[in-house]
Parts: sequence; C-alpha cells; structure tokens
Amino acid sequence: MPAICLITALPSEARPLIKHFRLSAVGHKHLRLYQAVAGPGNANQHAITLYLLQCGVGKLNAAADTAAMLQLLPSVDAVINVGIAGCERPLGETIIAHCVQDNASSRQWYPHLPSSKLVGNAVSVQVQTVDTPADNYTHDTAFDMEASGIVHAASKVLDLAFIHCVKVVSDNGQSSIERITSESVAQHVSNSIPVLETLMAALPFDSQPNLADIQALSQTLQARIHFSSTEQHTLNQLLQRHKALLGQLPDETSLLQHATAKSLRQHLVAELDNANIAY
Repeated sequence: MPAICLITALPSEARPLIKHFRLSAVGHKHLRLYQAVAGPGNANQHAITLYLLQCGVGKLNAAADTAAMLQLLPSVDAVINVGIAGCERPLGETIIAHCVQDNASSRQWYPHLPSSKLVGNAVSVQVQTVDTPADNYTHDTAFDMEASGIVHAASKVLDLAFIHCVKVVSDNGQSSIERITSESVAQHVSNSIPVLETLMAALPFDSQPNLADIQALSQTLQARIHFSSTEQHTLNQLLQRHKALLGQLPDETSLLQHATAKSLRQHLVAELDNANIAY
C-alpha cells in the first residue's frame, strides 16, 4: 500500500486536512505528525496510508522535519507540500509547482508532474522559496517559505515524480500579506482539497521500477555491510531512485568498497546530486 505524507507549515493549513482526511495525532517527542488510512475514493484510486507533518515556518524547519520524518517513516513513497503562497493570481486559486526554486541559492528542482489529463485544469507555476515574505508578485511565480527545504530533503531519497507542491494563493497585489488570517488560510486550503486528491490519485505508483534487481543488489550489500532496519529502507529507496533517474543501478564493486552503511549512503546521495538530468 503506497504511503503519502502531506507537509504543511501552519496549524491553519493543517487543520482542514486533518479534518477532511480524519487524521489522528501520532505521539512523537519532536514532530507534529498525524496519520490515517484512507480507502480509495473511486475504482481508479489507490488505497493509501496517509500521513501529515506540520513542520513550522521557514525552509530550515521544513528541511529538518522532512528529513526526520523520512528517517522515522522510511515506508513513505511520496510527499506533497500543501500551503499558502503569494502570487498575482486570484485569491484562493489552487496551483501546482512545475519548478521549485530556492531564492537564496538559486537552486532549482523540477517535479515530474502527471499528465494534465490526470490533474484536470490546475494551473502550474514556479514556486520560489524566500527567507522573508515577498510582495513583488507576478503571474507565473508564487512565493512561499518552505517548499525548497521540503524538496531538498525529500529528493535525497525520493524521485521527483513523488515530490510535489500544491499551493493556494493567499495574497496578491490587490490583497496584501497583512490581510491574511488563520480563517482565510484554512478556507483556502480546504478549497484546494479536490486538486490535492486528484494529484494524489495521479501519482505513478504503478510505474515504479521492477524491484527484483534492486532487491538482489540490496541483499548483496547487506551481506557485507551492517544496515539497521531504517538504513535498509533508505538503501532500497536510493537504489530505486538511481535506477529511475540514471536508467541503471550503481556499480556493485564500487559500492562494496564502503565499510559502513553511512558511507555507502553518502556515496549514493552524492552521486545522485551530481547527476546531470535533462528534461
């Protein structure tokens, strides 16, 4: 059963999702985490295990909590950032990111969006993550404060086909940031749920690579190097991502040169980060 984690920054963003999906709090010392098992809404949807993480404001909080969540829940197959953003589009309009850019570093990520036939008429824009609120609104860019942190952390272990950002316009040139209220945020996020559910149903879980060769390589590595249960899940995710992005598994001989699971994981992450991917 696929597992998806929704990630929000604000309590007012989380509340309508918690209510709609009937999520319950998971006891954790540091993370604000919720969980539910949702059945398929129709015959074409997957049954999923659904989580929600409320990470707090800012990309550093977002990156740290996303990484911690994926360490705690290595079975999570996809993450979707849901929240508000400023954009020169109508208030309350739901948008999906086709590009996420970190304003400070100019680093960019390009989520692999499902076919427009699968996600309906939702508009896609660039989401630019800023360190302080921005009001230089444009029609094709939305400003937020968490997306780049979430994508950066999640892309260490997940393919970009399973990392997305759904934003709802909370402020624009006619309605400033100062006019945002917790009530308006909750209402906007509530209105975005149909687009969110459509995107969740369109995630390409059926297209994930054949796991036989991945499992064989994983078992070979585990026979030579000690991995904890969590490290085993992370290893399998990194091997899947390597095959999905580069079309092949990494060289077994080079992997076996590593003495520890940590060293091997760092090697795989560096190789994926340095890969030249063309779209």
